[in-house]
Amino acid sequence: MMKLFLTGILIAICISPISCFSMAATMPEDMVFLTEEYPPFNYIEDEILSGLSVEILKTAFDRAGMTIQNEDISLMAWSDAYRLALTRNNTGVFSIARTPEREELFTWVGPLMQCPLVLFAENESLKTTRPDNKDLRAVAIRDDIGIYIGKEAGIPEENIFQVTTPAEAVQHLIDGISDVWIYGQYPGESIIQTIAEAPDSFFILEDLGRFTYYIAFNPNSNPEVIEVLQAELDAMKKDRKDEGITTYEKIVGKYIGPICVERSQTPQQITDLVNLTVEGISRDATGTIADIQNSRHPYKDRNDPSLYVFIFDTGVTMIANAAQPDLAGTNFSGKSDISGKKFRDEIVRNALKQGSGYVRYTYSNPIETGIFNKEAYYTLVTGSDKKQYIVCAGRYLPCSDV
Repeated sequence: MMKLFLTGILIAICISPISCFSMAATMPEDMVFLTEEYPPFNYIEDEILSGLSVEILKTAFDRAGMTIQNEDISLMAWSDAYRLALTRNNTGVFSIARTPEREELFTWVGPLMQCPLVLFAENESLKTTRPDNKDLRAVAIRDDIGIYIGKEAGIPEENIFQVTTPAEAVQHLIDGISDVWIYGQYPGESIIQTIAEAPDSFFILEDLGRFTYYIAFNPNSNPEVIEVLQAELDAMKKDRKDEGITTYEKIVGKYIGPICVERSQTPQQITDLVNLTVEGISRDATGTIADIQNSRHPYKDRNDPSLYVFIFDTGVTMIANAAQPDLAGTNFSGKSDISGKKFRDEIVRNALKQGSGYVRYTYSNPIETGIFNKEAYYTLVTGSDKKQYIVCAGRYLPCSDV
């Protein structure tokens, strides 16, 4: 059994999110983590447990001064992992969708990442003679979210056949026993490519929406370990100062990359916000920058926190950021997004050359989990203090605009 230690001293005044959890805490000797074969979130590669969620878990513990080994994580069928986590103290299970039905059953750490849930099909005739959902014969993994969502989508419970493994579900479609398989899109596509003889014959009949994955702990698990894990995960999503990208973005980028948002803004919204801020900077640079740093509306929209203002000086130093004020004072020259694009240098260079324009890049989102394609509008302005500023606002791009 593992026995891990987090060292530190609890102090009265916290100077960073992590310092609040720098208390002496010992990982219980009976603490275990359970997961399934569910690529790209958790899977075995070259006999090593890998994946987005696995790497987030290990990185968070490592940052907290702990070490978690592969042997501390058990890989098993999802139903076995799920039911064991319900009954065994000091047990965490991942990657698991957080749903109303499960909310009170666990203590949650996350979010980790989101994934669409879809209806996979193999019968080509379903594309042209699409039956109502109430007439579909479905297959789902036992204790998986697909059972709940399939019923919500109108598939009768008696029409949902439950199996233990994804391989059984794929075979159900091939043999014509079931019309659709209710499952996560990313892992489903990976599993089909791996085990189906004719993977190109499978297709997505319907997208049932996105669901967000967490690590779920049995409620009788050590609360200090859970608090430390959550604090480190939160910090991994904000540590942008050194490299220009966060630890979280680097991990997600390895396994999934940027996705498009469900909720976006219009180009008019970001140009209007930039123009309003330019007016404020021209009239009262000091007061406007202070309002941005205090995340005041409209500089950070009270109804949409993903719509916000950020400002650079001509040396690519962040002057203000309504979404993450602690970035002010950070020089981002030469720092890129996960694709290697030095978009901040491009913003400043083009603003000085042509005054205003647009740039596309990838970035995390305050209201959705993951990394996303984003477009920013920028304008050069001389403030009331006679200094030059580049005022920016961005919108996260829907699939139709990528």
